[in-house]
Amino acid sequence: MLQARVKLIVTGDDFGYCPRRNQGIVECFLAGAVSNVSLLVNGSAAPDAAQLARRHNIPIGLHANLSEGSPVCKALKKNSSLLNKDGFFHGKMGFRTVLAKGLLKMSEVKQELMAQVDLFCELTGHVPHHMDGHQHVHVLPAPDI
Repeated sequence: MLQARVKLIVTGDDFGYCPRRNQGIVECFLAGAVSNVSLLVNGSAAPDAAQLARRHNIPIGLHANLSEGSPVCKALKKNSSLLNKDGFFHGKMGFRTVLAKGLLKMSEVKQELMAQVDLFCELTGHVPHHMDGHQHVHVLPAPDI
């Protein structure tokens, strides 16, 4: 009887958040504890992370972020439904609240995600091998529009 083979993929996310996190994720990859990484393109150490992934041949995908820091899309840096009064993303719970209230403009969500994909391609030289969401934003239900 044939047995199904299961492949476990362990992703180190928040790659690009800061230099220290980058180094820890690389160490985990080199030790075999992490299979691939997800790049947070609006992180302060995203260019360094992309370079580390190239150097160590680490499979890299996009860690889409709509909840922490600032957008990468220049057009959304001011007066966007994605931002709080201080000009930053709403935060993990704030994003969920604004989404539940129907106050997010889905066109702006699309615009920011496209900008993050574009920046990922610019930093890495290729399209993402996979895409997931920072703070699980990729599993949130779509609002009733």
